[in-house]
Amino acid sequence: MPMHHKGDRKEVYGRVPVEVKRLLEAKKEELGCSSESQLIADVLCTFVGRPDLVRELGQEVLPLTA
Repeated sequence: MPMHHKGDRKEVYGRVPVEVKRLLEAKKEELGCSSESQLIADVLCTFVGRPDLVRELGQEVLPLTA
């Protein structure tokens, strides 16, 4: 299934310590983010003062009921 277009974006590369990578993986799962890339993008948007560009962090998800 194709991904939803997320608007104009540029790639940013960086290397982090192995332990930070492990923590990012765990945080992605804990917060229910679709990808580590989206988690990092949302954190950076918040950090630079652009919460309007955050796509997933802080978004409440309604529980599914049968």
